Amino acid sequence: MDLVAYLQIELFDAIAKKNGIQVPRLRGYRLMKDEKALDAESFAMLLNLCEIDAVDMLCRAEPFWNLPRNPGTRSYGSYTDRRKYYLQYGIDKEGERTAIGIRWDRIHGKKRRILKYEIKKNKRNALEQFSIWNKYAGRDDVLYIHSRMGNNNWENYDDKDTILNAPWFLDRVDDWWDSTYCDFYAKIDPTLSTTPTSGE
Repeated sequence: MDLVAYLQIELFDAIAKKNGIQVPRLRGYRLMKDEKALDAESFAMLLNLCEIDAVDMLCRAEPFWNLPRNPGTRSYGSYTDRRKYYLQYGIDKEGERTAIGIRWDRIHGKKRRILKYEIKKNKRNALEQFSIWNKYAGRDDVLYIHSRMGNNNWENYDDKDTILNAPWFLDRVDDWWDSTYCDFYAKIDPTLSTTPTSGE
């Protein structure tokens, strides 16, 4: 869930409507002219997060270390102690204790194979999502639309062709962290993309 995009729904909804853009299960907007591409350092941090998240998911799985079939499902409870055993911790820039890496010395055999596979999948999905982000970052003619239309929500949607063939449609990609969400990229008329004034 992109909370920044969610908080901008009212701000940019008029722009979407002026450009004929309609996406079901809307969860937010961003004007890509206001966004920056991820640099090498940001990608490195993202890929490290992909590794830590794979451990997190496997620790939350019931049964343990087996991912649920529903990609949006995460089990909460006793996983916290398990997570601490498999992750290395450090202090972040805000001075908070946080996971910074994996304790590979504690992961062997089948567990290691499963984890490596999940890391590979996470990284592939994250690179796909943010390569598309970088493709449009900084452009004044693109609106980013965050939606709860990822994975099976999209596959089971009967009106996909209407969106895919819309004159505004540029791209869509599932969210790497929770694939029930996805990002759409829409072409807009920059002359209609000024921030709406109050009362408009």
